[in-house]
Amino acid sequence: MINDKFKRLWKGIAYAATGFVILEPLWMLTPLAGFLYGSVLNVDFLESSKATSWLLLFVFPPRRLIAIGLFLVVIGITVFLICAYKVYAAKAFKRGLVTTRIYRYLRHPQYTALIVAGAGFVILWGRFIAYLCLFIMIYLYYLLSKKEESICLSRYGEAYEEYRKRTTGIIPGTDFLERLLTKRTLATLSKPIATLCSFLLVICLALTSGFTILKAREACSGRLPVIQKEISFDDKKLPIIIPRIPYLDKDKPIISAFRKRDLSPDIFFQNIKSSKTIKDKLAAFCDVGMDMVLIIFEPRRGMIKEKSDTMVNFLMLPMDAGGPFTGIDTKDFRKKFEIKGLLKVKGMLMANGAEPIKWNIDVMTFRDLQEDDKLLNSIESKIDVLLSRFY
Repeated sequence: MINDKFKRLWKGIAYAATGFVILEPLWMLTPLAGFLYGSVLNVDFLESSKATSWLLLFVFPPRRLIAIGLFLVVIGITVFLICAYKVYAAKAFKRGLVTTRIYRYLRHPQYTALIVAGAGFVILWGRFIAYLCLFIMIYLYYLLSKKEESICLSRYGEAYEEYRKRTTGIIPGTDFLERLLTKRTLATLSKPIATLCSFLLVICLALTSGFTILKAREACSGRLPVIQKEISFDDKKLPIIIPRIPYLDKDKPIISAFRKRDLSPDIFFQNIKSSKTIKDKLAAFCDVGMDMVLIIFEPRRGMIKEKSDTMVNFLMLPMDAGGPFTGIDTKDFRKKFEIKGLLKVKGMLMANGAEPIKWNIDVMTFRDLQEDDKLLNSIESKIDVLLSRFY
């Protein structure tokens, strides 16, 4: 009877161990998958509240560090695949513990490689939400590494303990921090409370370092790079200001973020100048101090393909620049310019011809915006996010 119970117990343990081995890639890649999806999903809803819009700011300037980001991604994924092959080959052929080559120095090079790839993606995407997700991913890999080490200790005993002492964890320095924390503050806490506290410390580190980078970039920012055009109506010339990247560039096709090569900047500006509808809608803001218009594109909802026609959606913000616009520091832009209203331009045809506006233009005054807190927060957040590209 007792022997039967032990047999069932060991059989259950064997099944559980086998399941863990089979599903190990799932546990290993889940934090990376969460990082990827959490960073690139449509997160525009975050901009409607000041409590969440900071997650969309750019910690790193997009498009300036592409080579570094791609290098880290390629290196990280390559090292991960090599290490994964070595580990699973050793398991398949029952070679025991892998301690050669990179495993002589790192106990968990697969996790380290995925973190390096994640850092590359953060540099490519740049947003604060990706930066924060990277720290969370690192912490999850730390927890997974501790779980794996406890399994290896029970399986290999002193041999693994000796190996653990002469190698480092997923990131150089983590072993020292772990010893420091467990000997001091977290030593007297229960395991769940200690895990929660260490997680909060990681979040604090991510927030502090992220905002420090943002403030440092803002302090070093220069002139706001823009494309400046003018439209004329009622014997007045009204400057149109469009930030140069990422949607418009001086000598490149318009809206490069849409990866379309058939859209001409010249046609875009010409259509704005020739549109009677746009001029009529903007004229109403002359009496409230408008002396400049800022254009903002929305990449996910900004282009419409209808049969053979290509149309674009964008926002026009009548603003009071306090005088002629001659350029201004990026960090001072939000302080000196006042929003006077909003024009949502929908369906501007990207082709030469008569009136280019094929759908409609929604017009909102500043009073309308004040009554719609979410929309006003969204517009202000769009400007903040846009400026964070240039810090």
